[in-house]
Amino acid sequence: MFSISVPPSFELAMRRSIFFVLLIILYLVFGAFALQRLRRPPSERLTAIESQRIDLKRAELLNVLWAETVARHENEWYRIANQKLNHYEKTLQSSLTSKETNDGSFGGALKLAFKLITTVGAVEPDELTSGGQLFAMVYSMAGIPLYLLYLTQCNRMLSSVITGWRIVVSLFSFIFVSAVIVDIMEKDSDEKSFMYNYLSVYLHFTTIGEESSSIGTFLMIFLCMTGLSWSSLSFGYVQQRLEKQLMSSEWSFSKMFGELNKIKEKMESDGDGETTAVNNHYPIAEEEEEEEEEEEE
Repeated sequence: MFSISVPPSFELAMRRSIFFVLLIILYLVFGAFALQRLRRPPSERLTAIESQRIDLKRAELLNVLWAETVARHENEWYRIANQKLNHYEKTLQSSLTSKETNDGSFGGALKLAFKLITTVGAVEPDELTSGGQLFAMVYSMAGIPLYLLYLTQCNRMLSSVITGWRIVVSLFSFIFVSAVIVDIMEKDSDEKSFMYNYLSVYLHFTTIGEESSSIGTFLMIFLCMTGLSWSSLSFGYVQQRLEKQLMSSEWSFSKMFGELNKIKEKMESDGDGETTAVNNHYPIAEEEEEEEEEEEE
């Protein structure tokens, strides 16, 4: 029988990671039930930005059509009008699509709760009522530290078995595997290139976020629970390497800054010496004047 030996630090970190995963799952379920009842109906979620964008597109459409009516022939005007109408229809469609994806289902609320504690994507405040907005702030204040505790244990677990440049290589390998899974499991993945899915997964793992994510809720949570830890560990490694590479430049800058401070202090001391000499000259001149006045008397 083959036995796999793992470092004690790995085993301890794994046990603590499992504990925090269970806490996070319970916390997400609680947040999803609360946010599901604190979200606005889809019909009320047309944000001010979307309304402004639609108004701008409509004004642009009217201005162009009016200008082209006089300057173009009928066939050419018809072609330009179709192009502008197509752009306007796409704007309306994207607005309606964003409203439909922000439905009041439990899955949508769970995805929103996960975004609040991991910061992996943008959250639209207009989705929530006033009470929901207040709850989101309080919920994230406790949820983000809880998730950081989990990430800390995951980092300890991974760093005990993976070190050096292998951390970054393993991150991009995991992103590749995750992109393949997304490409296979997501319904609309056939309409998008593999590079698009790869970038989408990368944006999630690095918490940069994607404006309109097409990854399903449960798949996103499953992938991010590991991917966020891997990216955090990779960024820490890259930060250490950058700090070592820049250490000589930083030392040179500090040395130059110290020289400038010495020059400044010398100039200030020279200025103080001249001021003292001038101040000492005034009492001597006054004494000489007093002696001359006494002699005249």
